[in-house]
Formats: sequence, structure tokens, C-alpha cells
Amino acid sequence: MRSVRVVWCMAALFGARCALAQGPGTVGALQGFTRDTQGLVVANAQIRYERVTQKVNIGKVPLPAPGEAVVNSVVTADAGGAFSVSNLPPGQYMLCASVPGAPYLDPCIWHRPVPVTVSAAATSVPNLTLEKGVYLKVRINDPQRLLPQTADGPLTPRKLLVGVLYANGAYHGAVNTAIDSAGRDYQLAVPTATAFKLWLFSRDIALIDANGGSVTANGPQNSFQAAAGQDQSFTFTVAGPAARQQ
Repeated sequence: MRSVRVVWCMAALFGARCALAQGPGTVGALQGFTRDTQGLVVANAQIRYERVTQKVNIGKVPLPAPGEAVVNSVVTADAGGAFSVSNLPPGQYMLCASVPGAPYLDPCIWHRPVPVTVSAAATSVPNLTLEKGVYLKVRINDPQRLLPQTADGPLTPRKLLVGVLYANGAYHGAVNTAIDSAGRDYQLAVPTATAFKLWLFSRDIALIDANGGSVTANGPQNSFQAAAGQDQSFTFTVAGPAARQQ
């Protein structure tokens, strides 16, 4: 029977959550490559990996069962698409991946996580195939500076949400990639040949589109279907504060 040693335990309001360290010979490794659908190298992909844990309910809060090793982190592939992670507790892992500066589609967003089994004293070889999409780019001009001038954070009022609706009501938000004195930029890698509706929401501002038409920022807007190799761009302008409901 292999020995297991507790190395840290953090008490929580509804119980305790502990991670385990395992001795030599009881850990495994991942070593793989990132490629595109044509078999070409995808450099500098960020691979997120997480060990699947059994859960128990502490009150109404699901937490990893006692003795479960909690592992989740990120590794970056090199210029040749290679990545490796060592000293992993055995078990089932789920992999996700994104590529900074390139519109490759994260399988955890658009498909499903890539499963891989890590065995003790062995190296698993999960080769990730990433599909390339295009960027949805949304520019929000803000001449009156009614939107926050700082990046969104836990305590920042989210005065505008930007994202897409697709499939049967699924939603995914775009990332606020830049803020300048004239407005904000949002971006999201999306698949091609998929029907989308741009979704804007704000209780605080009123918008107009690129043609000067009024936009109600409380639901679906433009429908679009991106073509391969062509980014999809939209521009809106903050026209003023939103009219308050009486």
C-alpha cells in the first residue's frame, strides 16, 4: 500500500479541504503537443489542467472528498508546441487550452474538456488538436466617459456586458481587452459557420450603433455568422445615461 502524506489543510466555514503529497513512484506526468486541425504546430498555447475529484457535500457546499488530491494549474507550450507537467497525482484530468494573440477555440468553451488519465510512474501523452476560429471584436466608444475607467474586477460595477448567444440559448461573454480615453474594446474567439447573436446588457447607459440608430442594451442585437479568416467587428457609442423606469 502506498503511503500518502498530508502537506496542507485549510479550514473552511463548512469544513476542511486538504491536498495530499505523494512520495516518489506514486506520481505520473503529462507530455504532449499542441497542433491545429491541419497538423501544424500551435506555439505558446496555454494548457489548463485540472484533476477530477470525487465530491462530498459539506452542508450544501460540494467539496473534494477527504484524501482527494486537488490539482489545477496552467502550463505553456513552447515554440514547437510541446508541453510537459511532472509530479501529478494519478487520476483523471481535464485539459483546456487557449492561445494568446490567436483565435484558437478553447475546447472547454466551444466543445468539451479533453480527458486524459495519469497513471503512477508513467507518462501520459495527450496531444491537443485546436480548431482555429476568428475574433469577434466589439468597440464601445464612450465620449462622455460614463463607463468605468478601470478594468473590471470583483468590486467594479459592471456597467456593460458584451457577449454572444448561440445554440439553444447558450451564452459566452467577451473579454474587455483594452480601455482608453475614448472607450473600450472587447474580444472573443468564436467558431466560423455558427449562428450567433451579439448580446449587450446595461442598466446604466444608452447606446447607438454605427449608423446612429438607438440600441436597447438589454438583450440580443445583431445576428451574424463569421466566415473563416475574417474577424467580425461591431462598433457602438455610448449616447448617454439609460432612461430610468418609473
